[in-house]
Amino acid sequence: MQSSSTQLQNVAAELESSAERAIEFARLAGAEGTRVEMEAAESRIVTVTNGVQTDRGFSGTLEMTVTVFRDGKRAFAKSSDLSDEGLKKIVRAAIDSTAATEPDPAAGFADPCELARAFPDLDLHHPLDWTLDEIGAHAQRVEDAALAHDPSIKASKGATVRTVSGMSLLATSMGFVATAPWSVHSIACAPVAFGAGEKQIGVWSHASRAFDDLATPEEVGTLAARRATEALGATQVPTQQCPVLFEPSAALGLLSELVSAASGEALYRSGSFLKDGIDSSLFPAHVELAEDPFVERGMASRCFDSDGIPGWRRKVVEEGRLRGFFLGLYAARRLNLPPTGNGHGPHNLVLSSTRTRPGDDFAAMVGKLHRGLLVTEMVGGGVNRLTGDFSRGAKGFWVENGEIRFPVGGITIASNLRRMFGGLQAIGSDAMTRGWASSGSWLIDAMRIGGA
Repeated sequence: MQSSSTQLQNVAAELESSAERAIEFARLAGAEGTRVEMEAAESRIVTVTNGVQTDRGFSGTLEMTVTVFRDGKRAFAKSSDLSDEGLKKIVRAAIDSTAATEPDPAAGFADPCELARAFPDLDLHHPLDWTLDEIGAHAQRVEDAALAHDPSIKASKGATVRTVSGMSLLATSMGFVATAPWSVHSIACAPVAFGAGEKQIGVWSHASRAFDDLATPEEVGTLAARRATEALGATQVPTQQCPVLFEPSAALGLLSELVSAASGEALYRSGSFLKDGIDSSLFPAHVELAEDPFVERGMASRCFDSDGIPGWRRKVVEEGRLRGFFLGLYAARRLNLPPTGNGHGPHNLVLSSTRTRPGDDFAAMVGKLHRGLLVTEMVGGGVNRLTGDFSRGAKGFWVENGEIRFPVGGITIASNLRRMFGGLQAIGSDAMTRGWASSGSWLIDAMRIGGA
C-alpha cells in the first residue's frame, strides 16, 4: 500500500503532466499564452434525517480550466478529460471562443516579479480514512444530541458530516507550476423545535482542515437545538431606532459586506461605495482588520492565488482607516493598482479592537448593549453595494437592562454600511472563526428597526 506522501506525489505528478501537455497543445494550436487550473478531490458525505440516512456517498471529482490568450483576447473552457484527445478538445474549444471576445488589455499573466517564490507548508492536508458507516455514526451522534436537548425538538431537517481532500494546481506557459494539497471537514445540523402553533429551525455548523479540530457532534447538535428552542415565541418589537448587538456569526455577515464592497468587479465597475475609500476613515480609530494568508490550518490559507501571486500579512483597516482592497490581477490592472494576491478571495481576516479586553465576552457585550436588539440571524437580501444602504430581515432577542428578555422575529434592520461601520462601538472577546474570517460580536450605536 502506498504511503499518503507517495499518493500525493503521484497525484501532483499526474496533474502537472496533464497541464504541461495542455499548454503544449495550446501552443501548437496558436495560443500565445495558456493558463491551466486543475482540482482533483475525493468526498465522503452522510446525512441523517430523523434517524434515516437520506444522503450517503463517495465521489471523486476532477475539474480542469484552460484559459488561452490570443491576439489580446482571452477565453476559457472546462473539462475533466485528461486524455490527449480530451486535452486537445478543450484547448480547441477555448481558442475557438476567442473569436467571440474583444481584446482586453487587462487580461494576461502576472509579471515574473509578482509570482510566488516561497511555498511554506501551511498544514492544510489532513485526509480522513473513515468508512461511510463511521461517518454515518458520527452524523447520527449529531442528530441524537439535538433531539435530546429539549422535548420541543421533535424532528430534524438533517445532520450532515462531510469530509473532502484534494489537490489544486496552477500552471502557465510562462513557466509557473505549483500544486497545493488540502482538506476540508464539516459538520452541520438543523433541528426543528415545535411550540404553540409554530416551529423554528435552528442551524449550526463547523468546518476545519483537520477532522480532530472539528467541534464535537454533541456541541454542534446542542448549539443547533438551542438556537431552535430559544427562537420559539418570537414576536415583533415596535418600530424604533436603537443600539444593535450582532452576535459573532451575524457580525461576520456584516464583514462579508465590507469585503464585497472592497473587492474586484464592484470597484472597477464603479459599483461600490468604497471606490475612492483608500485611506478614508471607515471605522472608529480603535478598529483594525488584519489579513494573513499563512495561518497554519487556516480555512483561507494559501501560498498563491489564481494568478500565482502571493498575499502577505497586512492591515486592511488600520486605526479605522481603509488601507487596501482585495484584488486579483485582472481587477488590479483595471484599477491601475498593484494586485494583492486575492484572486481567490480574502485570507483569514481578523477584525479586532484595541478596546477589547479578555472579559468582554458575550454576556459582557449584552450588558454593554443595555437596551436594544440582539441579532442572531439575518435573512433576505437588501444591500445596495453602490450606496451602502442596508436593509435586511432579522431574528434575535430584545434586551432590557443588560438582560435578554424575549425572542424577536419578523422585523427588519436598516441603516447605511458606512454609518454602521462608523458606529461600531465595541467588539467582543467572544471571537468566532468561520471560513475566511474571525470576529467577536459587534455593538453598533444605532439602527432603524422596522417592526410592529
